[in-house]
Amino acid sequence: MAVMAPAPAMNLRFLKHGVSQRAGQAFMAYEHRLDLTVPDHLVSAHLDAARAACTAAVSCELVSSNENTEELGQGVSQHSARIAVRLPHDRVEAFIKAVSSPLPGEESRNIVTRAATTSETDLQNDVIDVDRRLAQMTAYRDRLEALEAQSAGRTDDLIKVAKELSEVQSSLEDAQKEKNGLSRRIDTERVDVSFEGARATSTPVRQRWNESTQIFMETLGDVWFFLIQAVVWAPLVLVALLLVRRAIRKGWFRRD
Repeated sequence: MAVMAPAPAMNLRFLKHGVSQRAGQAFMAYEHRLDLTVPDHLVSAHLDAARAACTAAVSCELVSSNENTEELGQGVSQHSARIAVRLPHDRVEAFIKAVSSPLPGEESRNIVTRAATTSETDLQNDVIDVDRRLAQMTAYRDRLEALEAQSAGRTDDLIKVAKELSEVQSSLEDAQKEKNGLSRRIDTERVDVSFEGARATSTPVRQRWNESTQIFMETLGDVWFFLIQAVVWAPLVLVALLLVRRAIRKGWFRRD
């Protein structure tokens, strides 16, 4: 069985971004992914514990959460769950530690870390671009408002200015939403955690027994299919043999 990575090494991997923040990289966005294997019957409990950890954390935003069951056949199923949250920088370590910890009564060796990765995205150019567009559209809106005040007595001009002002205001709101989204990505970090149920590991003898059973069942199926075909064709074959025997007795195949 694979062994879970030691907690200090995992934290160092996930919190390496803290050094970058202190170094002045103020436009970096961080996303973390943690894939865990847990006992299959505890997948739902681990998901509940992860939700509770988010609820307990300050300013934790639950982005998504779901649980699935895959039927593997012969009455066997496997469970999996995913949760995605957004946290302030200083809350990431505690959340990672909470979701990767064993539940009460559960052994830590039953939690296996399949993958733990962190991605970094520099949003500086995006922030500069949206700030530039916001400044330009704000200045344009101010000029339109001034023009609107000057066109108080001219209906046609007022209609044109009002229409243009409405479009500019709409564009301003869209750009502000984009700016807010970038700020959200910079000010918080996304953490995606998946829980996959561990299927029972068979011993070599058990595996060979299962393989032998499968082969036996397939062979039995082939034999059953042959018997069905034999039952269908047996009367025809019997009639054909009787006709051949009769023909031989009467000498139908004898040359004169």
